[in-house]
Amino acid sequence: MPPSRREELLSRVRDSYPVVAPDLLQPLLRFMTVERERVGGDTDKILVMLVIAVRTTQHPEFRAFTTEELIAGEVAVLPSLGINIRSIADSTGIPKETVRRKVGELIEAGWLVKEDNHLRYTAEGFNAVEPARQAIEEMAVRNYEVVQRLADGDG
Repeated sequence: MPPSRREELLSRVRDSYPVVAPDLLQPLLRFMTVERERVGGDTDKILVMLVIAVRTTQHPEFRAFTTEELIAGEVAVLPSLGINIRSIADSTGIPKETVRRKVGELIEAGWLVKEDNHLRYTAEGFNAVEPARQAIEEMAVRNYEVVQRLADGDG
C-alpha cells in the first residue's frame, strides 16, 4: 500500500475512532482474555510469547509451512530469527530476571526450547496457543472490515 494511501486510511480511522472503537477493541479484548486464560493470568508471559512469536513468524522458513503442517506437529521446533532473554527484556521493558522465569516456565511446559541461546516455539507450544491464534485471525478480519468500511466512505 502506498504511504499516502496508508496515511489517508489512518486518518480516517483516527477521525472515526469514537464510532469504530468498539469494533476495534472487542477483538483485542477477546485475544487478551483468551491468551490470559492460557497462561494462568500472567500478562508478562503473554508479552514474552508475543515477542518470540514475532521473531518466529519473521523467519522465511516459517512462511513456507502450511497451518495444517504446523498444527499436525510436522515441525517439532519452529524456525526463528533468534531471540534471547535479554532482547525480550529490552523490547518489552520486563525485567530480565522476570523474563528468565517466564521463559523457564514455558520451557518446562514444553512450549519453548532453548537452542544455542535462542528461544524457539515447539509444535506443542504452537498448538497450545491455538485459541489465541484464532482470536488474532478474528481480530485481523474485523479490523479489515472496519477499515474497508471507512475506505468505502461508509464510516
